[in-house]
This record gives sequence, structure tokens and C-alpha cells, in this order.
Amino acid sequence: MKVRLDDIDRAILERLEDDGRASYRQIARDVGVSEGTVRSRVGRLQRSGVLRILAFADPSKLGGAVLALVLVTAESEHQDAIVEALTAMPEVAYVSSLIGRADIYAQIICPDNGSLWSLVRRIRAITGVTVTETMLELAVHKFSYRDAAAHAGRR
Repeated sequence: MKVRLDDIDRAILERLEDDGRASYRQIARDVGVSEGTVRSRVGRLQRSGVLRILAFADPSKLGGAVLALVLVTAESEHQDAIVEALTAMPEVAYVSSLIGRADIYAQIICPDNGSLWSLVRRIRAITGVTVTETMLELAVHKFSYRDAAAHAGRR
């Protein structure tokens, strides 16, 4: 379901992207609407799946973490089951379906290279996985959906 956003929705989202813990009162002041309007719109955006408020702890700053990207090529009849298996793995932080040279993308966070190798072997053993390509992520330089969300919301 596609959700239409107006300028107020986009302004509220922008404030929450800056600070997910900002009070509805402060957001209301910044945007120029009532606190009730902010509360109502945030609730609607959450129920529709447009907005999830969560904390991001950068694993590379915590020490000892290995970040990796795994591209998976899958037999089409098994893709949904592979996605389900990946999302159930605690080391997998993010999963998406792709169009291109791979069918599935998974972002992995492991404590060390041995754990990563073990996980990659488990992924390769999932029925329907035909190819995996693993890349180590050395540093996170930007983590934001703001630009993409802003452009998508204006269509």
C-alpha cells in the first residue's frame, strides 16, 4: 500500500530522522502544528509501516565486530524461504530482495571472521541458494534514508 505524504508528514519525519527521541511538543513547535496533530500523524505513519523508530548502535564503534554484505543468488521458487531463513538468523541485521546480479542482499554483523565464515557456510547450505558473494564492510561513512525518503515522498 502506497502512503501519500504531505508537507507536514515530511517535516515530522525529518525531525524524527534528526532525533528519534524528540518530543511531540518540540516537533509540533518546529513544524507549526499542534502536539495532537504530531501524535496522530506519527501513529498513522507507524501503523502504515512508513515509520519505525529505533536505535542504531554502530557495530564498528563497539569494537570486535565484523561487518559484511552478502549477495545471494537464489532459485526463484526458493527465494521466499531463503529470505525467511536469513531474517531468522540473529547475525543478519538487514535483508532485502534485489533485481540485478543477485536476488537477495543481507547485511551481517559477526563477532569475528570465524563466525562470519561459519555463517556464510550456513547461508550456502540453505536450499535454493546457488551463489553467494561476501564483501567485508570496513567503515560506515553514511547511514541515512533521509535523501531517498524525501525524494520518494514527493512523487
